[in-house]
Amino acid sequence: MSRSFLGFLGFCLLLALVTAGVVWYMGPALAAIVVDGERRENPYYLLQMLPRAAVVGDNADPSYRARFVTLAAEDDARLLWQGGAADVAEGSILLDVAGAQLLEFASGADLVQMFTSSAYRALDSAVGTLPVRQVGSATEPLPLAPDRATVIVFYRADEGAGALPLGRAGEGGWLRLLPDYGGDVRWDAEVDVIRSGGNWSRVLLLQFVDVAAAASWLADPATVTERAIAAKNVDALTAIIVQPGAPRL
Repeated sequence: MSRSFLGFLGFCLLLALVTAGVVWYMGPALAAIVVDGERRENPYYLLQMLPRAAVVGDNADPSYRARFVTLAAEDDARLLWQGGAADVAEGSILLDVAGAQLLEFASGADLVQMFTSSAYRALDSAVGTLPVRQVGSATEPLPLAPDRATVIVFYRADEGAGALPLGRAGEGGWLRLLPDYGGDVRWDAEVDVIRSGGNWSRVLLLQFVDVAAAASWLADPATVTERAIAAKNVDALTAIIVQPGAPRL
């Protein structure tokens, strides 16, 4: 066996060890952003689902939600949208989600830098096992109105499900009746599960004039029927209704 070949094998082994170390340190989602030039260099969007304990705070002890936004701003992030109180309309009854917020980072690299910083590790250790769920995407959302109710839909599409497994607003599928209730799609994106996000692969953000309209659309018999049909190609679907504005807790 030649020295050059041995050297090549040694390089491959070193590269594999370095890659494994990066994945172990950052997690697979952050490591994937690092090696993907498009996600690393372009704007990246982070959606957080926050349990009640992460939303509540006072003047002496700001909430995790507020502290996270402040910390993210140090890495060129800005808060795009922050909803009010949240309730799980479909999905596990054990899912603790009391609020949600969407942030834009100037680049995926900035997001990775924040998540791997000592300041974030200190914040994360301060909340311990708090079930903060975070997903991200390089797909830009449409502007979200703070005075409208929002339905956040997470799901995993099966292979071969097609580009629109939940249908199209006003045309067919689960989203067909959306316009009838004053709803529209503000974000439809593939997501990276960064933390505690289950096994979802996509997200939909839908906005309505109020919570009553959102709940009525979900409860409409035609919507329920189309949801059952979509189950052939979609699973792990979770729908969260978020009230307008930030909750006063």
